[in-house]
Amino acid sequence: MSEIIELLKTRKLKATPQRLAILEFLNGKTHPTIEEIYEAIKKGFPSISLATIYKNINTLKEMGVVTELNPGGKAKYDINITPHFHGVCQNCGKIVDYFDSAAMEKCKDTLSEAVGEDIKGLNITIDIVCSDCSK
Repeated sequence: MSEIIELLKTRKLKATPQRLAILEFLNGKTHPTIEEIYEAIKKGFPSISLATIYKNINTLKEMGVVTELNPGGKAKYDINITPHFHGVCQNCGKIVDYFDSAAMEKCKDTLSEAVGEDIKGLNITIDIVCSDCSK
């Protein structure tokens, strides 16, 4: 929880109960849809609306706290606590996380040098064929 609060502080966002609930849910799940987030959050906040979830997700996305992925045209979400790559299966749409901080840093440095700008973060999606589909 403290990691999530610190993430919000670094982006100058208030740690509202709704935002904390959304981020806690995202931190424990693998790429849920907005509907899945809504269904989970309304258990703790019965009066919350889907519009509130959308508004908070959009704010978190704009501030770089949440990433939106669109495999097969269906938006799914991920929290940006630990930098990682996303592999999206081109056959089934499954999303696989790859945690390789050395590769992520090397990409960041290479891209920063190539574009001549200081890159603060990366959101890299790799087209893959997952292990289930390659069998």
